[in-house]
Amino acid sequence: MDNDRKKELKQQYAERKPDMGIVCWQCGDNMWIDPSKDIKATYNSTSFQLKLGSWRNREMQDAYNKQGEEAFEWKVLAKLDYDDPTEDHTDDLQILLMEVQEKYPNAKLMSPNRKGNR
Repeated sequence: MDNDRKKELKQQYAERKPDMGIVCWQCGDNMWIDPSKDIKATYNSTSFQLKLGSWRNREMQDAYNKQGEEAFEWKVLAKLDYDDPTEDHTDDLQILLMEVQEKYPNAKLMSPNRKGNR
């Protein structure tokens, strides 16, 4: 691949507008939620790590190991509406996370060390 094509692909990637929002893995009554700046990438990464047995949330990983993949359901609980993909949307996602936590008070964070953990 020539350098111009690589540059063009990098530019396209930088300008893409991924879906952002609050994602959830649910197994029975257990819900694990997290903000995501790229919902599709978060799903792929989490799914891969759970299958590998290396997910950082031990409680969630243990439930996955005991119940199996088919017992888990993936959902997008809320999407962030935004215009500029180059802007930092961390604060917007934290506000959205707090709103979702109010709606689902028993939900746990997928990443327990993340800011805003209850």
